[in-house]
Amino acid sequence: MSDGRPQEELRAAIDGLSEGRARTLLGWLRSDRRHKQDEPVAAGEQSIGPLADTLGITSVAREPGHCRMRLEVNPAFFNPNGVLHGGVIYTMIDYSMGGAVQAGLPEGEHCATIEVKVSYLASVREGTLTAETHVVKQGRSVAFVESKVTDDQGRLIATGSGSMFIFRADG
Repeated sequence: MSDGRPQEELRAAIDGLSEGRARTLLGWLRSDRRHKQDEPVAAGEQSIGPLADTLGITSVAREPGHCRMRLEVNPAFFNPNGVLHGGVIYTMIDYSMGGAVQAGLPEGEHCATIEVKVSYLASVREGTLTAETHVVKQGRSVAFVESKVTDDQGRLIATGSGSMFIFRADG
């Protein structure tokens, strides 16, 4: 029984957790620190926004027609089956697609997702994922993009294809 102090109550609760629940709690705490910017982004990586920060997605390389994103797998984002939720992988692909297109647009132009199709090929429980995206074809108002997500052993985890709408912010 705790003496009413939150730290003591938390310690007692942690001692009673299974290893899986403890990992999930630790993942949530790491996400919370990242979201508050207490944990700086690693050298050579860039923050791309609050949702990406919360999920741990960072931009590693971005140039016209190409983007590379990275994600450290976090148990806080596991689905009920104990593997990384597909929505996290989808979000990583979507950010990477936008990054590949946006990097090649002139000042004042932006892009937004029209559609994305993701094929999940393998489950993930640990490690680092990398999304590589390339613009396949770009017109004046639509760009077609393809992504591949691999783990740190080079295993193909997911593929994605999609289209992005290109528009002027003032129009």
